[in-house]
Amino acid sequence: MGHLRVFYRPGRDQSMKQTNQTKQKNKKILKAVLVGVLAVAMVVLYCVGSFAFVYGEEKNGIDLGAQGAAIYVADSNTYFWEYQADQRFDPASITKLLTCLIVAETLDMDQVVTVTSACLDLPDTWNFLVEGEEVTVKDLMYLALLESHNEASKMLAIAVSGTEDAFTVLMNQKANEIGCINSEFHNSHGLTVPAGNFSTPKDVCRITAAALANPIVREVCETPTYQYPVTNKHPEGATLHTTNLFLEGGKYTGSQGEVSVSAIDEVYGGKTGTTVQRVTTMSVGCVVNGVNVMVCIMGDTVDLRYTDIAKLVAYARANIQPYDVFAKGTEFEGKARVKEGAVKYVDAVAGEDCVINLPEGASPALVLVEPVYDEVMAPVMEGDVVGHVAVYLADEQVDSVPLVAVKSVEKGWIFSKIGLSNAEAAGIIAGLTVVLILLIWLLSVRAKNKRIARQKREARIRELALRQMEQEESQKERGWNY
Repeated sequence: MGHLRVFYRPGRDQSMKQTNQTKQKNKKILKAVLVGVLAVAMVVLYCVGSFAFVYGEEKNGIDLGAQGAAIYVADSNTYFWEYQADQRFDPASITKLLTCLIVAETLDMDQVVTVTSACLDLPDTWNFLVEGEEVTVKDLMYLALLESHNEASKMLAIAVSGTEDAFTVLMNQKANEIGCINSEFHNSHGLTVPAGNFSTPKDVCRITAAALANPIVREVCETPTYQYPVTNKHPEGATLHTTNLFLEGGKYTGSQGEVSVSAIDEVYGGKTGTTVQRVTTMSVGCVVNGVNVMVCIMGDTVDLRYTDIAKLVAYARANIQPYDVFAKGTEFEGKARVKEGAVKYVDAVAGEDCVINLPEGASPALVLVEPVYDEVMAPVMEGDVVGHVAVYLADEQVDSVPLVAVKSVEKGWIFSKIGLSNAEAAGIIAGLTVVLILLIWLLSVRAKNKRIARQKREARIRELALRQMEQEESQKERGWNY
């Protein structure tokens, strides 16, 4: 059996020690390199993230930070451009546009409201109003729309319905009425709630269009600054400033300091919104190349909100080319059928101007109009909608304009139930009357002729009888027996 022998070599231990030191040194170098590479990667990612944060990313041809956006042409009820426009977002304070629209349609602007504690109990809110303060509905609307005071919006809701919960029923009804199909509201101001307020860029465009079409809401939204009057709780009043900096220009504080915003001439109103998490929304109304346009962004950042709106307005300015198809009052071939009316048909004209966007290079010859008349029930009042004009660009319908009656049509006579107009019924009655008179005349003439014939027969009979009697008398006198 062999033995394992270990030979001792001078300096072997020292060599192994040096090798271990070298390995440790290499590990330290490798670790340092890895840490350096990781640090560089993090810096690169941070820079890329910051770049995206400041400049957004291309979305349907436009660099945006917003997660959803839309350009809506109110004149033709069409969406000119959109990106994730049906996706749900938190509407935040844009909600106040819907609230103030309902208020403007319901309350007197000079009505005085006494502020209650019910409107002041709001989370994450600095209250401008004071309990017991007497303020007009008009001033509450300026507080809600210019500086976005939540308690002012809630006080308006309470003034309309008694409670905010009752008011939200009206809000959702109104949203449905103006065509919002993917929105739900649980309060009047837009603060985030567990139930979850939500809307979409498309729906917000419709809400903005409806709100700004109301002259009271539009007047408030067009105002850059407003002097809040002296009240029993504000002895010096206050100056309110709109958050819509596009009206006159201004500055806001972003994540990297103060940023200037230039005024946009086309913008005439709108509303901003910001959640507690600093997610922003904004919707504005503007007149672009003579066309009434709504621009909305949702799910945006504080830094990019104004930049994104400006980009979308510029896009609309560069691409919307209005084309006047026809004017209000234009007549079209055809008439509307009236059931049970004094007349069977009523003339109609266009109830409003028709202006569409004609894409660059498109010929006006591609624009076609088709009047479509409804069958309406009498009575019809002048100005009632009795149909519509469908407007097509090539094969795509791009607009629909109401046709309105040019005159009133009263309920017809009983004969209208069988489809006869009053004139037709009168004609038939007149004809029947003539026939009846003619028949009576003919019958009377016939009766007269019969009477004359009878009289002639009777006269003839009498004459024959008289002759017979005379003959018999003559025979007697002569004594003739024959």
